[in-house]
Amino acid sequence: MTEDRLPFSEIQPHIADLADQLMGNDDPELAAAVTELLDWIDVFNGTGIGRLIDLIREWRGEIFLETVAGDPLVGPLLAAYGLGEGIDLDQARFAVQAALTEVRPYLHSHGGDMEVVEIADGVVRLKLHGSCDGCTASDATITDRVEASLRENWVDFRRVDIEEMTADPHPPPQPGSTTTGLQIRSSRDNG
Repeated sequence: MTEDRLPFSEIQPHIADLADQLMGNDDPELAAAVTELLDWIDVFNGTGIGRLIDLIREWRGEIFLETVAGDPLVGPLLAAYGLGEGIDLDQARFAVQAALTEVRPYLHSHGGDMEVVEIADGVVRLKLHGSCDGCTASDATITDRVEASLRENWVDFRRVDIEEMTADPHPPPQPGSTTTGLQIRSSRDNG
């Protein structure tokens, strides 16, 4: 059945039905290949659309995005990837905090921490504190621990952006060299 014969509102459910049929095929290799294909299409679309949203926001396109989010054709596409206006920010905040709760003991054991500055369109903007600020191993920590935890906890996660570091670059602390008495103050405590 082609798109011009199927009402737009029925396309997404039709795709889901076809995917279920193919993934339920008796041939396990075919079912696995279909699942992988759909996953890669999802990553490709979500990443590309997310970047488009980033570019629109950089050009101060919030009003445009509000209008697009209400469009009956484009709005559901943005919503499917957790992009644009109208996403459930409470759900996103909960998922991000759950992910960071998993990672914080590791950060604290090294005398560091991070705070969430902003959550928008699948992007989590973080600010590093303590020994994490300026640490030359922070990229590995973000990739290996933080991003992995966010992917597990938040289906709409796309990437982490880090605020500019304020401390001079330094190597990670060596075992036993970090005190446990470090107190991290939030930006709200500085004012």
